[in-house]
Amino acid sequence: MSKISLPRLLSDGAVFQKDKPIHVWGRDDAGLKIECSLLNSDDSVAAEAECCADENGYFDMTLPAFEAGRVFVMKIRDEAGDEVLVKDIITGAVWFSSGQSNMDLTFDRLRDNYPEVIASSENDMIRCFDIVSETEYSGPQEDTRTGSWKKACPENMYGFSGTSYFFAKRIHEMTGLPVGMVHASLGGSHIYSWMSAEMLKDYPELVEEAAKYGDPAYRAERIKHNEEITSAWISDNEENDKGRKENWKDGNITTADSLDLPRYFLGTALEGFIGVVWFEKKFTAGKEFAGKENKIWLGTIYDSDEVYVNGTFVGTTGYCYPPRKYTIPEGVVREGTNTVVIRMCVNNDWGRVTPGKRMMIFNDSCKPDAWSTDLPKGAIDLSGEWKYSIGYKKDTPMPATDPIDWKATGLFNCMTAPCTKYPIEGIIWYQGESDSQFADYLKMTKIQVEGYRKLWGDENIPFIFAQLPNFTADCGDQDSDSYDSWCEFREMQRKITEEVSGSYMAVLMDAGEDNDLHPMNKLTVGNRLADLALDAVYPGKLFIPSTGPKLKEAIVNKTFVGYEVILKFTGIGNGLIAKSPDKMKAGKIKDFAAEAGGKIYPAIAELIDDNRVLLRINCAEFPEKVLYLQSNTYTGDIIYNTCIEGKKKVPCKLLGPFIAEV
Repeated sequence: MSKISLPRLLSDGAVFQKDKPIHVWGRDDAGLKIECSLLNSDDSVAAEAECCADENGYFDMTLPAFEAGRVFVMKIRDEAGDEVLVKDIITGAVWFSSGQSNMDLTFDRLRDNYPEVIASSENDMIRCFDIVSETEYSGPQEDTRTGSWKKACPENMYGFSGTSYFFAKRIHEMTGLPVGMVHASLGGSHIYSWMSAEMLKDYPELVEEAAKYGDPAYRAERIKHNEEITSAWISDNEENDKGRKENWKDGNITTADSLDLPRYFLGTALEGFIGVVWFEKKFTAGKEFAGKENKIWLGTIYDSDEVYVNGTFVGTTGYCYPPRKYTIPEGVVREGTNTVVIRMCVNNDWGRVTPGKRMMIFNDSCKPDAWSTDLPKGAIDLSGEWKYSIGYKKDTPMPATDPIDWKATGLFNCMTAPCTKYPIEGIIWYQGESDSQFADYLKMTKIQVEGYRKLWGDENIPFIFAQLPNFTADCGDQDSDSYDSWCEFREMQRKITEEVSGSYMAVLMDAGEDNDLHPMNKLTVGNRLADLALDAVYPGKLFIPSTGPKLKEAIVNKTFVGYEVILKFTGIGNGLIAKSPDKMKAGKIKDFAAEAGGKIYPAIAELIDDNRVLLRINCAEFPEKVLYLQSNTYTGDIIYNTCIEGKKKVPCKLLGPFIAEV
């Protein structure tokens, strides 16, 4: 076995960044001379370099840059005769994709929304190097602990990041370039999780906390602490749950209490409930369901659940975010009356079966449209009245566990740092849900981008990021002090593009789901990030707007009842259009307002031609500012620029949230 050790990124199927020198590094016995050759398909030498391993066995060399589309085998040989071959290398565009859960979300979760995409994904020119989430607090690591290059194909797609794939697919389709995605993300992570100790020198408290987790004994103690909390909580539920003892899974709840689902527990007898509650519902199945394999979808549930049909266990999910999609085995559903039971564990006092999600049973005879909220014809509707009974009521919430993997520097050290020796085209970033109340996010992003560019040795690396989309479900009461408003955070994100050169933001206010932190529409996200990249990095390849309209001027006129403001824009494409992606919100433009005399006044808005929006404001004082989309979601039609598809004008990119002085 060869003593030559290469980083995982330098492995079979790798995409090497075009037009940049190729960096080769690794380990061997100290002092040995090492030769590296790039071989063409006919075994001729395209380039070669040599170096000697230092006293620690580390070697490092550079090969010349090549244009896109070259195919190589890389041969590394030392003077002792050991040799390593890296096969099936291609030169193209390499992008580093990172962030938290919405970047991390894979096609395993998206399979029902994109079956055709998965089935037709075979493409040797799109490859992904996915790094499994791990942390290290002792310092930056030399190599990733996991990862291998995989080509796009149906069997690999379930592990691909949806956003990363759609970004790569769009870039490849528009440029013809091979595209390699190096993906490193973790749900719930903070921006500072992805930053080095050097980058965080202005935040000594974060660095000091992270240093504690670099001590293996301390980290092991915290892991044990978390395991004990979780185990004790689950054991307590199991030991004291009346429903478990009396086999309520079989459908023998005798209580008269009932609740219409889906809904929040707020405002019901279960408001503030913590513990185990069992729900039961009878349903009638016809011959088209009897004896067959069926599917049951229940939306999302806070916090965990077990589901039984006619006493047969069909699925469980241990935390709140994944949609409950379970398979009912053949022979379980019978013709006539059946029973479905949900055992629901609520760890804190905000229990819910999420409103707006479908609760239903179906099979191949009545498959649902994954993008719709409507019940498919022939499916069994499980919404409505459910009996319930409390299995075990607790007085206090589940004790907090220590989020070990979200501390400062940990993800950077283990996942990002090893990639910074590998030349890239640019960075795409989707993160912020965990930092929506972090006042220093703008400052930290500027430090992060500067630090990344320094480590990659390219001060012009584009940084393309996603603005947080519409979302309301977990944000609380809008009138309370604890309301998690994303408006100020989105404004900080917008300012990144003004204060960080070479940064670009995809506006996604129409691409979220109000009732789901993890929206399924990753096609729009990936395409909008890609269009920004096409405009910035690959000029002449994009023929539609890469961004939405921008406010150009505001003309204010006094009226008998207040003021009128006429807004004009740049970047209108083929003209402005007003449209809502949610048919329940469509019909009027509702998300403009004005500030006058320190108060906010709603504005009646109307699109009066291809490039003018008229606002009517009933206020006595002069409107000093115009506000748009300053809420966690949109409430009416959204303003878009347009492009032409098939001789028809269609919405392209939306006008993003803004606050502008007039």
